[in-house]
This record gives sequence, C-alpha cells and structure tokens, in this order.
Amino acid sequence: QQVSGEDEVEISDKDEPDGDGDGSSDCPTVRAPLTSLKSHQGVVIAADWLVGGKQAVTASWDRTANLYDVETSELVHSLTGHDQELTHCCTHPTQRLVVTSSRDTTFRLWDFRDPSIHSVNVFQGHTE
Repeated sequence: QQVSGEDEVEISDKDEPDGDGDGSSDCPTVRAPLTSLKSHQGVVIAADWLVGGKQAVTASWDRTANLYDVETSELVHSLTGHDQELTHCCTHPTQRLVVTSSRDTTFRLWDFRDPSIHSVNVFQGHTE
C-alpha cells in the first residue's frame, strides 16, 4: 500500500535515540552556573570568549565592557570611554583583540596582545 502527501512519514537515523537507551550522553548537562561574574551596574547586553578560553568580555548598558578571568571570577580590566550604552562586543578568533560598539555612534578596538600595553583605537561609526 502506498502513502502519499501529508500522510507520508520519513524515518531517519536522527529520530532514533543515541546510545543504549539509558538516557546518558557524552556531553554533560550543566544545570547550575559554574561561576558568576559580577561588577556591571547595568544590563549585560553581550558577552564573548577571548582566545584561549580563560577570559571573557562583557558589554553593558552601564557604558563599560569588562574583561574577566573566568577561572578566578576576577575582573581583569574595566574598559571605559564610551559616552552611551554599549550595544555589542566581539573578540577576534586568534588574536587578543576586542571590539565594542555603543549608542554613541563609535566603536572601539581594544588591544590586549602586549600584556604591558592595553591600547584602544576609537572609530566613528554610523550617524543614525
């Protein structure tokens, strides 16, 4: 008997449960935070991992971005200078560079490649 149209059912391997059916998997499920990174006074709007996975950067409506050591939960640097709320942050995939953007129409490139110098370049962004 042939079935067609909406009655047709396709079975694939992805519909089958993984493993031996006991509900276990290779990937653990995290049900509680491993740590809490606190220091912003406003909403955190974005976060990203710095290359190496030991530091994270967050962007907030409090006009700052923060760089944290996630192993110790300590604030490493508070990145200040934007005149309005931050809208995003992003890290370079292979270099210790961070870009932050703000409602003040600027974006800033923060350079952490040399541990003794933490430079920032300010770029004028969109006008609207």
